[in-house]
Amino acid sequence: MCLDCHNKQELHGDGQKYMTKQEVKDRPSCTNCHKTITSEKPMTTMAHNVHLGKVSCYGCHSGGQYRNCYNCHEGTGAKSKPGFILGKNPRNRNEVTTLRVIPTVRDSFAKAGIRMAHYDNLPNYWDTPAHNIRKRTDRTRSCDSCHKDRTGFLTRETLLKGGAKANEGLISTPKAISR
Repeated sequence: MCLDCHNKQELHGDGQKYMTKQEVKDRPSCTNCHKTITSEKPMTTMAHNVHLGKVSCYGCHSGGQYRNCYNCHEGTGAKSKPGFILGKNPRNRNEVTTLRVIPTVRDSFAKAGIRMAHYDNLPNYWDTPAHNIRKRTDRTRSCDSCHKDRTGFLTRETLLKGGAKANEGLISTPKAISR
C-alpha cells in the first residue's frame, strides 16, 4: 500500500516546486525503515553486504514487470507495455538499478521546429523506484537469476531503437560467480 512507504504529508506535498524527485529532501527510502539488513540466513546477510552501494534495493526487490512507455514522444500516440529493465543508474554509474524508458527519438520535436543537437548526451533510460517491491523475488531466491541468466538486464540488443548514444553507458553485465 502507498502508506507503507509514504506518509500523508508526502502525498499532499510540502508546498515547494521541485524540478525532479531527487530534489525532495526526506523522500521515502527503503533504508528509512530497514536500517540494517540482517537475517537468520547467512546467505541473505552476505548478499546484502556484497551488493550494498552497488545494486539498488529495487534491483533485487522489484516484484516483476512494470509499465514502460513507448511512442508517446514520437507523436504517434502513447503505448505502454510491461517490462523489467536493469542497468546502470544514469545518476550514479556505480549502482545497478531498475530503469524506465523515456522514449524520445532524434526528431521528437521536429514538427515544432526544435532540433535536438545534443540528443546523444542524455540517455533514454532513467532510474525508477518501481512500486512493486517484494521481499522475495526471482533475484532474491537465486544468484543465478542475475549472475548466470542475466534476466532483465539492458543489452545492446534490447536498447531503444534510434535511442541516444548515452544509453550504451547504462549496459551492465553481471560477473559470473563461482561457488
